[in-house]
Order: sequence, then structure tokens, then C-alpha cells
Amino acid sequence: MDDVSRERVRAESKYATYKWANAISVTDGYVTFKETDELDDAVVIRRQDLFASPCLATYASMIAMVANNITDEEQAKELMAIADYFEDQAKLAAEEGYKLPDR
Repeated sequence: MDDVSRERVRAESKYATYKWANAISVTDGYVTFKETDELDDAVVIRRQDLFASPCLATYASMIAMVANNITDEEQAKELMAIADYFEDQAKLAAEEGYKLPDR
């Protein structure tokens, strides 16, 4: 994808994503970030989306597959924790998913 296409996708995005580590301040429930800290390679999949559960479950399975096939035990343990997180999210999405995605 070229830079122009990336900018178009970013401009059309419904959500902006940031890392908590980059928060400038948190006041009365409002979090402030510098606009330049926005992650341009992150996507949002909401659990309310009917497709979220199978998507998240597949992602979790792929991570677990890699974790089960690497020799570095610490890295495998970390990957399994990530896989477990996404599997939990997939289960929640299976209960909460009720609508088709929108823009």
C-alpha cells in the first residue's frame, strides 16, 4: 500500500488508537495523547461485530500454534498468554456479537 492510500485509510478510520504508555495525562476520565502518537498500523475489532468472535479465535489459534512449535520456553509462555487473552476476547465476542460491521 502506498503512502497516499495509507493516509486515505487513516482519514476514513472510525477509531484512533494509542498506546497507554504514550498518555500525556488522565483527568476526570479523559485521556490526552499527542495526535502524532496515533498508531497507524492498529485496527479495531469490536466484540459487538458478528465476525469478531471467529476472527479473534483464529488469531488466538495462530499465536498458540507458533507458541507450541518454538523452542524458546520464555517466548512460548509469553505467546500463550497473548493467545489466551485473544481466546477470552473471542468467547466474549461470541456472547456479545449482534450486528454487522459498519464504517
